[in-house]
Amino acid sequence: MCGIVAIYSYRQSSPPVDRAELLRIRDRMTARGPDGCGEWYSADGKVGMGHRRLAIIDLSETGAQPMQSSDGNLVIVFNGEIYNYRALRSSLEKKGYRFRSASDTEVLLNLYAEKGADMLNDLRGMYAFAIWDERDKSLFLARDPFGIKPLYYSDNGNTFRVASQVKALIAGGAIDTSPEPAGHVGFFLWGHVPEPFTFFKSISSLPAGTYMQIRGGQRRTKTFFSIRDELAEASLTPLELPREKIRERLRDALLDSVSHHLVADVPVGVFLSSGLDSTTLTALATEAGAAQLHSATLGFREYKGTEADETILAAEVARIYGTTHSTIWTEKADFQDELTNILDAMDRPTIDGVNSYFVSRAAVKAGLKVALSGLGGDELFGSYESFRQIPQMVRFLRPFSTIPGFGKAFRVVSAPFLKRFTSPKYASLFEYGGTYGGTYLLRRGMFMPWELPELLDGEMVKEGWQKLQTLIRLEEIVKNISSPYLKVSALEMCLYMRNQLLRDTDWASMAHSLEVRVPFLDMGLLHTLAPLMASGHPPNKQDMASSPVKALPEKVLNRGKTGFSVPVYEWLLQDREAKGERGLRGWAKKVYQSYTPAKQTSHYHAPILQDSLQSETVKKNAQKESFSILTLVTDGFGGHGGIAKFNRDLLTALCKISGCKEVVAIARLMPNQSEPKPAKLSYVTDGLNSKTKYMFTVLKQLTSNKSYDIIICCHINLLPIAYICKLICKAPLVLMLYGIDAWNPVNKYLINKIDGFISISEITTSRFLAWAKIDKNKGFILPCSVDINSYGSGPKNPALLKRYGLEGKTVLMTFGRLVSKERYKGFDEVLEILPDLAKEISNIAYLIVGDGDDRKRLEAKAELLGVKNRVVFAGKISEAEKADHYRLADVYVMPSRGEGFGIVYLEAMACGIPVIGSKVDGSREALRNGELGILVDPSNCSELKQAILTAILNKERVVPAGLCYFSFESFTGYCNNIMKQLLKA
Repeated sequence: MCGIVAIYSYRQSSPPVDRAELLRIRDRMTARGPDGCGEWYSADGKVGMGHRRLAIIDLSETGAQPMQSSDGNLVIVFNGEIYNYRALRSSLEKKGYRFRSASDTEVLLNLYAEKGADMLNDLRGMYAFAIWDERDKSLFLARDPFGIKPLYYSDNGNTFRVASQVKALIAGGAIDTSPEPAGHVGFFLWGHVPEPFTFFKSISSLPAGTYMQIRGGQRRTKTFFSIRDELAEASLTPLELPREKIRERLRDALLDSVSHHLVADVPVGVFLSSGLDSTTLTALATEAGAAQLHSATLGFREYKGTEADETILAAEVARIYGTTHSTIWTEKADFQDELTNILDAMDRPTIDGVNSYFVSRAAVKAGLKVALSGLGGDELFGSYESFRQIPQMVRFLRPFSTIPGFGKAFRVVSAPFLKRFTSPKYASLFEYGGTYGGTYLLRRGMFMPWELPELLDGEMVKEGWQKLQTLIRLEEIVKNISSPYLKVSALEMCLYMRNQLLRDTDWASMAHSLEVRVPFLDMGLLHTLAPLMASGHPPNKQDMASSPVKALPEKVLNRGKTGFSVPVYEWLLQDREAKGERGLRGWAKKVYQSYTPAKQTSHYHAPILQDSLQSETVKKNAQKESFSILTLVTDGFGGHGGIAKFNRDLLTALCKISGCKEVVAIARLMPNQSEPKPAKLSYVTDGLNSKTKYMFTVLKQLTSNKSYDIIICCHINLLPIAYICKLICKAPLVLMLYGIDAWNPVNKYLINKIDGFISISEITTSRFLAWAKIDKNKGFILPCSVDINSYGSGPKNPALLKRYGLEGKTVLMTFGRLVSKERYKGFDEVLEILPDLAKEISNIAYLIVGDGDDRKRLEAKAELLGVKNRVVFAGKISEAEKADHYRLADVYVMPSRGEGFGIVYLEAMACGIPVIGSKVDGSREALRNGELGILVDPSNCSELKQAILTAILNKERVVPAGLCYFSFESFTGYCNNIMKQLLKA
């Protein structure tokens, strides 16, 4: 499982491939392939290909991509697995083809050389790949028949781009992000974005079972397999068999599919719930000879001891079939902690996928890299209620659909009444319920078409609805399928399964670098089942569950269908934004609000402070030609650490804003002599080191006949005195939020008195809003900045190497306060993997810069782990020494859990040092979601270790070009925009 990118500048006038763009796209998909990366460019520079690798088959370097054929004429980037690659390889070898690797990727290359597009008829697996053919200067793309793996493309008339993720293409920086109305309308219709649309006009999804060939400016697209056509053909030749014969055929086909899905060079596990699908897969996998099968079950504390608790029965199944089993527990707090990560990983907006996200996380925590999933079983074996309800509704409601205007009239009259008590969809029963397509829309739709103008711009709704042709396309899916069972199966597989279940499984599993395989979605299995599904007695879940030789427990066989779920709805009911909404409608709105074009083109997005939220004072000041700002700060000039650095930058930037007359900053602390300050800044230090003195200093400032047009409170603990300033000055109050200091309830009453807030990161914003209960549109994002010129890459300082005994060492480094209340920084995690790292890198050393009350504990831990001689505690250093200390490092590593942002990452990168940060906090934003460094799960030791080894292998010490996003010039621009919004200058 991987992330792929290809760029083809196909016109003579087109510029060559921009390497920086290709790498931005590729490395936005780091989580898809943390095991390695590669790039390739054609001799004329017109074609570029990139790859992020999750190594599953042929773990050696010979399996790395992009991969070239032996004659150099073909180059491939491939995402997925080909389960019958060994048989295909054997056949090709008989025809004279030679192989340099043991990978399925090279099989694809040679098979394409042999058969061209016809190769696709031979493949059994899940895949999306791109092949550059130098012989005829063409790019060949293909996607598997079920659409298990995604593939997105964009063509601007000069350059063709393709990648595994929409957000990756956007990250390249060359994509037009104009909204696609069909994508936006489709999301509210279904709760997902229907293919081939995305949220952007310029990006489309290659349809499942389709290939595309691009030569020059010409594109040729062909569908090589259609699930709909397969089922339509089967409906013409139904196969009636006795139940025993059905079970016999089913068992052979299932065992064959599971056996193929176990092909890997790493252990394969299974998502194990207590349902029939996963338990059957577990039994068949052990029967097929899976070497010490691992299984993982996700337990929810909210369900513990209830009927919905999967863990007890799953553990019993694991015991019976001898799997190595793990149960991982989660709860609402985990959902809240992970919400920012979930929305970021969600490549296309969807109301589902949270279940897949957490079960994938559990599987990785259990040590899995590949897991089998029961996805597809419900669609094949008809266990959704839709298989029963839709045919019944069509039969009952069809007569009403023949009465002109009746359905719409009933809806217009009944909707205002019905939506007060139940789902508004009931108002459309007679309007849509007379056909399979319309009834399916009622069954699976989230908002009805007539509700859309309440959610989106009217013109967008009109254009989107016309493009989608929803009702027409629904009827096309069931056209020429006579069996009601197959009609519903076709709708479920071609729509809900493909557009939602498979897409959600992909992004949610890839967020954790986990490959998920789906044995029920197999070409051989579908060929066997389709004629049986068309019969009067299609195979059901009980037939499926009878397949294993070693029978499933009676408790599993007799358990009613519950479906794998997480208590998302219960969690969301406690979310103020989801209250009052039926089902997941509130969650859909929340997802939609988080997923805007601005947020995809730039990770930092400052919402406009709406007029309705502005105080009268702000409006009155809108006409002012000049203004004064009062700021209350903990420390800044003369202070140490990230907050002090941020405050210095903030005060300096405010002084540079056009129209700013004066900035007064009243400091609470100033540990050292203050350095030079901007001319417009009055830095008041009369109230240092005493709460009482500070309060009197502030009050004195307020009575000095000065007026202030805005008050900025630069720490949440200073809010009480800041509120007094607001009352006296009658000026708007803006609160500055840094990180963990604002993640938990503080001054809850006074929070409601602020007129706006500025946050250094989106994660801080989301955690603040979770308890503050104020309008999120009052907020602005202002990321930290770094002065690149004051750092810069350079050699290690010999004197410092000698001081710390680090000559000839490979140095890991973390910079931060060693205080017990900040153990989230990640020092412990690095110490714990140091013994293992030492086995592979004999000269490894760990430099910890900083001091505090937790140092003794860390020193003792290093000794206990046997790495005392490898760990150096540098203690506290001065600001002037920071750059030289960063340059001592070969890798800066801080797998933190509680950073609001993490300015130390910027400082290390400004020195050219490769950086490893955390997936779970503000570090993601400092590293631009992996574009500037490597992101890891702090709780995953193996992931952290591998990231360090990867970073060490990268000997190049280069300041990332993307770091300019955090330049002080950019920071000043952000400040200027924010102040314009606040003051309407």
